Amino acid sequence: MSWTPPQHILLSAITGDDGSQIHQLQLKPLFYAAQKDALARAGDDEDDQFFELAKLATGLSVKELDQLKRPDYVSIAQYVHDMSTRPASYFLEPATEADPDQVQLLQPLSVAGRSVTSLTLEMPALRATKAMKKLKTAKERAEFITAHCTGLMLPDLDLLTVPDWTQLQVRIDDFLNKPADFFRSATSK
Repeated sequence: MSWTPPQHILLSAITGDDGSQIHQLQLKPLFYAAQKDALARAGDDEDDQFFELAKLATGLSVKELDQLKRPDYVSIAQYVHDMSTRPASYFLEPATEADPDQVQLLQPLSVAGRSVTSLTLEMPALRATKAMKKLKTAKERAEFITAHCTGLMLPDLDLLTVPDWTQLQVRIDDFLNKPADFFRSATSK
């Protein structure tokens, strides 16, 4: 049961680089590594960042993307925003996240030759958080502790969709900052 990104029906067709008319776009998920690269290319300008991410989400070239009518671009920008900020549970059917430590992935991962559709999170040991704190950047610390809590290797993290990454960060933040009583509560999420 993997999630399928939506199609966007264009208000006004655009001309593809090959001369064909494009009337609809099959949107694509944003992946963690590709998003990092796109944001690095774009720099600090928010409009440039959205444009780079829109290229990823649509598969369109710069020339094709520049032809979009503003309302179509706004719809795609909203999709990019949701992909960049929402957890995977936002996109999945309700009630797929009964156990917050069993994370259903938006897109399956290929790990060690097998397809993984969910991850079981484990609370980090104190020694892992000590090792994490010795790393230089927030990105390195986040990637280290995420790999530790999921059992994934660092290169596997690059294959996660951005909503999957976001979903994991929410729960890992709980592990790092909440007291034991938070986890004892049957209603905690």
